Amino acid sequence: MELSDAIRGRRSVRRFTDMPVAKEMIEKILEVVDYCPNAGNRNSTRIVVITDRAVMDYIGKAHMQIIGNFNKGITTLPSEEDIAVSASAFHNAQAVAALFGPKNFYFSSADAYIMAQNISLAAFEQNVSTCIVGEVLNSLATGKGRELQKEMGIPEEFVPQVFITMGYCDGEYPKHPKRHYHDVIYV
Repeated sequence: MELSDAIRGRRSVRRFTDMPVAKEMIEKILEVVDYCPNAGNRNSTRIVVITDRAVMDYIGKAHMQIIGNFNKGITTLPSEEDIAVSASAFHNAQAVAALFGPKNFYFSSADAYIMAQNISLAAFEQNVSTCIVGEVLNSLATGKGRELQKEMGIPEEFVPQVFITMGYCDGEYPKHPKRHYHDVIYV
């Protein structure tokens, strides 16, 4: 597959079948991360692949609740009860790649999003569907979230930057949306 075909063909998928993505397939997709550009060649982005349904559900629900509250101007963390009844930002993905970056590094987010794009394109090449879920706020800031991050082996000075949901598209693959960015200006 040509790179331009992957760029033009890949879509965000939010409905996945129940078929798991094999660990070997995820490893093949993640081979691209060693080729991702990053600021200062620091290689500081850390990746955790989550396939445990309970962990995915908790983080996806916490993320949805925190972002929803933020959009309403609420900056306090949600209660565990609110998280439990929330929908998940990860929908029914079969795997989630969580990309973490240092809290106090200006380019953490940019490095992670570049990596997320490369992972998504590599997944598309392997017929694995993805959706990049932006981590605007730290969905692991709750007490339970901090415990999960510690269990993952990610130091507390790192925060989630972006998530990539993975699975196999359930139903028709999304069509290309009508888009047209502003015309390019040449100076």
